[in-house]
Amino acid sequence: MKKYFVFIITLVVTALIVLADDARFMNALKNCSAYSESGTINTENMNVTSQKQILGWDGDRCVYREKIQFSGIDSCVTCKLSRAQIDEIVSVMQAYAVVQKYSQDNVDTSSVAAVQNNPVVKVWNKYLQDSSVCTMSALQLQAQ
Repeated sequence: MKKYFVFIITLVVTALIVLADDARFMNALKNCSAYSESGTINTENMNVTSQKQILGWDGDRCVYREKIQFSGIDSCVTCKLSRAQIDEIVSVMQAYAVVQKYSQDNVDTSSVAAVQNNPVVKVWNKYLQDSSVCTMSALQLQAQ
């Protein structure tokens, strides 16, 4: 079961990296201002649909929510990030964006293994796997 959730978490971060309008998303996260974006990517030969939202402040925590659908699974991750956690995530994303600007390589999302060493994946996974920061739910969708 844990391996399954790690797989979902990696899909969440993969979708976040590929689908995010980097500058808009980073600015919204940095300021914890309302943001919403959705899209679909293909990884591991699956179409993964993602809807990301920054909902704003809840006390001293910024609420980030991502809903993901793939292979009949409907999952939702909700994170409540502190200012220090936001600053760390944004700084890694900004540094990665600079590197990508001067790189001829595109982000490889063909497999989960291909994204494991991405610095943005690593920083997000740190918090996504911490149940005191992020919670996850997943439901098997009924076949129609």
